[in-house]
Amino acid sequence: MVIERAAQWGHAGSRPNDIPVAESDAELAALVSELRAVDPFSPPALSVAAGDLLHTLGRTPEDALASRVEQGWVQTDRGEEIPFVAHVVAHRWGWRNEAAAVMNAAWFRGLYLGPRAHLNDGLLDVTVGRLPLRQRVEAHRRAATGTHLPHPMLHTERVPRWEHRFDRPTRVYADGENIGRTRSLIVRVQADAYWAVL
Repeated sequence: MVIERAAQWGHAGSRPNDIPVAESDAELAALVSELRAVDPFSPPALSVAAGDLLHTLGRTPEDALASRVEQGWVQTDRGEEIPFVAHVVAHRWGWRNEAAAVMNAAWFRGLYLGPRAHLNDGLLDVTVGRLPLRQRVEAHRRAATGTHLPHPMLHTERVPRWEHRFDRPTRVYADGENIGRTRSLIVRVQADAYWAVL
């Protein structure tokens, strides 16, 4: 069940010793997919040692935090759906021309690109647009605190599914992994996909 406004999200407790631990967001996404393929009705309990999802969840020093988390899927021109847990970004070198950030986690490599993102609200936070060089530099500086938004040249929306077509082939990264160039992009999210136990 997706999180509701003002509802408690996750609960504290002791962390079991037999929880599988992923070393990155991409590894976590692959683990979630593998385990759900075996049993689609029982969300697995997993942990992650590093990455933007961990940065978004935070960490309690004494107690483990168990939180239900959603998983996303991205489809490019190749047709195959690729899982992700934190984000999908699409851009050309230097973020020239049109770029997009589809955020499930709030953070992307130290940048607060999803200031309204939540890890189990059933929605993805999408920002898409193109900025001239000077504004790209300023937006990058402000993105460290999430104050790059709102921006008149950037469109934002919060949706469970998003489709877009770029005017030229654009490089796509799912949880930091290069998944190739594409013109068409379809991204969707599934709530309550797994338990993140930190």
